[in-house]
This record gives sequence, C-alpha cells and structure tokens, in this order.
Amino acid sequence: MFAKIVVGILIGFVGGFVEARGPSWKKKTEIISEVLLFLVGLSFLISSFMFGAIYGVMAIVELTAGFYAYGKVFRTEKAIS
Repeated sequence: MFAKIVVGILIGFVGGFVEARGPSWKKKTEIISEVLLFLVGLSFLISSFMFGAIYGVMAIVELTAGFYAYGKVFRTEKAIS
C-alpha cells in the first residue's frame, strides 16, 4: 500500500516536471512526454479503480498531491518591484 502511494505521488511529481519544463523542449519531445505521462497516469488510475472506488479516489489525490508538490518545491519566485 505504501509503495502504491509513493508511486502515485511520483507520477504526479513527474507530471509537474513535464508541465514546467515542456515549453523549453522541442515540440515533438514535449508531445511524446505528455502522451507517455498521460498513459502512465491513466493506467495507474484504472488499476487503482479495479481494486475499488476508494483506491481510485486515493490515486487521484496522490497524483494531484505529487503535481502540487513539484510546484511548491521547484516554483520560481517572482521578484517584487
């Protein structure tokens, strides 16, 4: 169970990375990365929902937590002028 939680958070964290760094990549690399990440996230959600609705909801929370964790850890600070 703990490993599933860590994997969900890690997938969300990688999603935050792809979202933040994607525009600086070539368009083809960005699209391939987003599609692969979508497929991994979708398969994680489907496999979680197969065990029950509560696990599916937990998977959504894990992915969201990982995505927002990336934003909190690596966000760029705007200078106040």
